[in-house]
Amino acid sequence: MSIKFVQALIGALFAFVLTSAHAETSASAQPQPAAAVYRIHGVVKATAPGAVTLAHEAVPELQWPAMTMPFALASGLTPPPLKVDQAVEADVSLVDGRYVITAIRPRG
Repeated sequence: MSIKFVQALIGALFAFVLTSAHAETSASAQPQPAAAVYRIHGVVKATAPGAVTLAHEAVPELQWPAMTMPFALASGLTPPPLKVDQAVEADVSLVDGRYVITAIRPRG
């Protein structure tokens, strides 16, 4: 191999590394879109540390029928005292691939 070929190869490799590093930095510097928040209405069926089971109305935006399902509470969320059969309104968002309650409050 000639010296010029090796120099050209090293230069191309160096340019590729710089471009890749810049692309990764630029992508991570972009603000991430906020997670969509869906408002649901339901009735508390059970509570546990870090979770609430709700019998909720249909959620058309998510194509969910009315159903009873457990929800994890978002990290750091301290809900108000909740009682079984209490009507509530909750905000739900997709976090790490699952829907979690990000806010919950008594209704009516």
